[in-house]
Amino acid sequence: MAHLLDEQGVLHTADPRGMMALTLDFPSQYERAVAIALEWRLPALPREPRLVVVSGMGGSGIGGDYLRALFEALGNLPVLVVRDYHLPHCADDHTLLFAVSYSGNTEETLACYAEARARNAMVVAISSGGELQARAQMEGIPHLQVPSGQPPRTALGYLLLPMVVLCERWHLLPNLEQARIRTLQRLVQGRDHWGISTPYEQNPAKQLASALHGKLPLLYGSGSYRAIVATRWKGQFNENAKQHAFANTFPELNHNEILGWVGAKQQAKNFAVVALRDPDESIQTRTRIEVTRQLVGDAADWHEVWAEGESLLERLLTLTYLGDFVSLYLAYLNGVDPYTIDYIDRLKAELAKLMNRE
Repeated sequence: MAHLLDEQGVLHTADPRGMMALTLDFPSQYERAVAIALEWRLPALPREPRLVVVSGMGGSGIGGDYLRALFEALGNLPVLVVRDYHLPHCADDHTLLFAVSYSGNTEETLACYAEARARNAMVVAISSGGELQARAQMEGIPHLQVPSGQPPRTALGYLLLPMVVLCERWHLLPNLEQARIRTLQRLVQGRDHWGISTPYEQNPAKQLASALHGKLPLLYGSGSYRAIVATRWKGQFNENAKQHAFANTFPELNHNEILGWVGAKQQAKNFAVVALRDPDESIQTRTRIEVTRQLVGDAADWHEVWAEGESLLERLLTLTYLGDFVSLYLAYLNGVDPYTIDYIDRLKAELAKLMNRE
């Protein structure tokens, strides 16, 4: 008997606006994003940057986190990600600010853009249009336009790769061309391995989603970039599958969250741990994970997902891509439309009403 996640008719009914199609397109989006950034007319930086700041919310913000991970491993500058209306006090005229908003209308990003202009920071705006593009063009600020027409959480390639490639071109990051090529190859392999046409028995994404169905996922990154990917998985589970998930990281969780397991034996039967791991984990981290698994014991399900690839970029994006598929399959199993974001839309509408009254 076919597994529910292999029944194509059921899945198409559950996904009327094509979130799976957008996810399957991610390798092509990745390619387009790199091409856009390579062809963009690169402005000279008037000063040597001492700090990189990324202003962005949601998918735009997670792109900033990924850029930070690359700089931590490969660059020489600190990177801060701002998910708020205000820049940190340290941002000044030696700060390179990426103002990133897929729609171009994110109010927090627009506020940070204005602050950066007031402080004479070096600003690059990235959006598909909107108010951010209009302001940048009016004020003579470099603006890189990406294609529009999809939910921001499916546009990670457009929101991340331009920043990476521009930093390469400015020599703020090393040349990552070979890593980018290998990453594309792995994304294509992932699409073929995890996509909707691959049957359940050969599809790790479908299998993990089925194991997590009806559970509260606890996403544990084994340090470094895996913590960021755990946060991305959490957001995708929230937005696509319309369910709670929680993210934490080793070794930090061994200093606090691990004690939550002491009193959670009854609750934990509904928990499922997903440990996002890397072959190059330190021996200390590996030992902590194994001991934590023993302490959790049989109180909750435990799953492990290992990053693959030679480079950080490969491991970062392929691990991310797997989570995108898992979140969609969870949405189908939960009987929800992965496209809609009703509560977010209602929140924005109510905020707009309140602001108009003042």
